[in-house]
Amino acid sequence: MGLQKKDDINNLLECWKKATDNVLIQDEGRMAEFWNKRSVNYANNIEKDNRKKRTDEILEFLKESGFNPEGSRVLDIGCGPGTLSLPLSKLGAEVTALDISSGMLNRLKDAVKEESLPIDIIECSWWTADIDLLGFRNEYDLVIASMTPAIRDIEDFDTMMACSKNLCYYSNFLRRDEDRAYREIRSSILGEKSENTMNGIIYPFMYLYLSGYSPSLRISHSKWKEELTWKEAADQAIEFIGRGRDFDNETKKRIMDYYKNASPDGIYRSESDVYTGMMVWKVNGR
Repeated sequence: MGLQKKDDINNLLECWKKATDNVLIQDEGRMAEFWNKRSVNYANNIEKDNRKKRTDEILEFLKESGFNPEGSRVLDIGCGPGTLSLPLSKLGAEVTALDISSGMLNRLKDAVKEESLPIDIIECSWWTADIDLLGFRNEYDLVIASMTPAIRDIEDFDTMMACSKNLCYYSNFLRRDEDRAYREIRSSILGEKSENTMNGIIYPFMYLYLSGYSPSLRISHSKWKEELTWKEAADQAIEFIGRGRDFDNETKKRIMDYYKNASPDGIYRSESDVYTGMMVWKVNGR
């Protein structure tokens, strides 16, 4: 690799790190707690038809990329309630599903029990996972990281790739407009600037490109709708906007009051304009 390309990659990684320092919950305990709280409503937040359509698009994309699930070994990092683990298992794949959230995994376990699927479920943080101790290194035909905070930096991304002997699949936001409540809370209550975009697909794609890989890329657009009780929405906002900060009681009360007043029937409804990117590449495809 030439000196210029090394400089390009190093500059990209420095930019990637700075971009993620302020937009992620960094503590594993807080991350698990955040997703445990969301697990009850998570699978119902996005309309079922849209969710099924999205899953079908991913499976078709994998098929176009040469992946055949029958008899293949799959690792699903940040699997959540099994959005991809379940259909891949039904198609004949040997799936290992990993997530930091016991709440999400409990939903997956219920589905696995109900449908008698042989999915290996592991509660673990990808940030500190020892892939050699787990026996993951170079063991899977496909490694998935779909819309998950488990991949927060280059170390997590490289560890993901190290588990595959053939294909990797990664997806993240290209752009997601922040909910109006978050914008108003940041501005009027916290005195902060609003964060209008999320662009988690950009850095991994550029890293692969600069490193000589040839990822296949798809960009999609959708509307994400959520319905939560005003208290659930307020608790979620406090946890997510706080990102590890401990708001004082007065600030928490102002956020709670905002959601209560914005939910005349007790339900807070939101809609986000979302653009996402998904890519597949061969780990030995440089």
